[in-house]
Amino acid sequence: MKKLKNMFKIVYLMPLLLVLVLAGCSRQATNNNASTQMKTIKLGFVMPMSGDAAAYGEQVQRVVDYYLPIINERYKDKNIKFEAVYEDGKCTGNDAVSAMQKLTDIDGVKFIVGGICSSETLAMAPLSKDGHVLILTPGSSNIAIEGASPYLFSFSYRDDVIGNKIAAESSQYKSVAIISEQNDYNVGLRKNWLEGMKNYPDTKIVADETFPKGATDFRSILEKVRKANPDVIFLNPNAGATAEDLIKQLAEMKDWNNYKLFGQFSYTSPEALKAAPTKSEGMIIVDAPSVNNPELLALKKDIENMKGSLADWGTYYTAATIDTLNIATSLIVELGNDPQAVRQALVTREFNGYIGNNINFKNSSFTSTGTNVSVYVVKNGVAELQK
Repeated sequence: MKKLKNMFKIVYLMPLLLVLVLAGCSRQATNNNASTQMKTIKLGFVMPMSGDAAAYGEQVQRVVDYYLPIINERYKDKNIKFEAVYEDGKCTGNDAVSAMQKLTDIDGVKFIVGGICSSETLAMAPLSKDGHVLILTPGSSNIAIEGASPYLFSFSYRDDVIGNKIAAESSQYKSVAIISEQNDYNVGLRKNWLEGMKNYPDTKIVADETFPKGATDFRSILEKVRKANPDVIFLNPNAGATAEDLIKQLAEMKDWNNYKLFGQFSYTSPEALKAAPTKSEGMIIVDAPSVNNPELLALKKDIENMKGSLADWGTYYTAATIDTLNIATSLIVELGNDPQAVRQALVTREFNGYIGNNINFKNSSFTSTGTNVSVYVVKNGVAELQK
């Protein structure tokens, strides 16, 4: 009878032991899943996705949409995945601030890539000074970015480099005129060009005209410049529709051809040149340095085949965008989703990339302060690199 009671106890306890074992296995599986669960880190992107400069935002997005999966594949063994969150800065300060606040306050973003337009970047800069977010721009070049915030860095060249080069090219002529948009990028470039022209006192500035941001009618300004009869006209509008309208209306002015045209980044766009194909022929354009790295060129071709044209964004900015992504994500993986730790690494280390092998921010908010620029001449509707 005693033996029977013991057997009864064993039978009674076996289901309970089985439950405990299964519960233990379940907890272990849960812990294992928790340890291997993919961590998603959001990267915010602020750029013009509508408005006159939308083509540039669209092309940045093509680069990111193609390249971010490559980065995610690179870090999948570390269980880290990066997600792009896009917001439309519309190439204006107010819209960029709204975009940044949405990214940081609602999406929890701690790293922003952008703006693309200098007006976007400069407007966001003061909001980053407390270090809760780090801003990395691959395309903003206004010199006012220098020191605007300890948590703002640009992978672009600086406008004073471009302005000085255009001044040097302009100095080959006796008289020059400039037509500029009242936009942060263009205002900054005009200021740098005027400063550079002081080195060439034999060349006279006979007209210095500006127009409101987003203007569409330039005929009265063009008439003023015509009366000044310059040997050179430097067109300095924002990218997109404004650049197209300006050169188109210039081409419509009859019996006025005795001048040389100069331009900047806005006129590397095939669409801008198509707006006035005859007038733009022979135009001299000073722009960012050309990147001829074979690996970068092959990568750019792959992006275009899969996502669409990068003709407006060009080799330098494509390279700068990829370098921004590579450096930012590598530091986040190493140091965590921590803007202050990543900033400290940026200002104390050097990095390799497509725009150079000594990318660093040790002495400047810009990585390419002393970078040489490129000069293009428009031939058959295409801006061809000259020197």
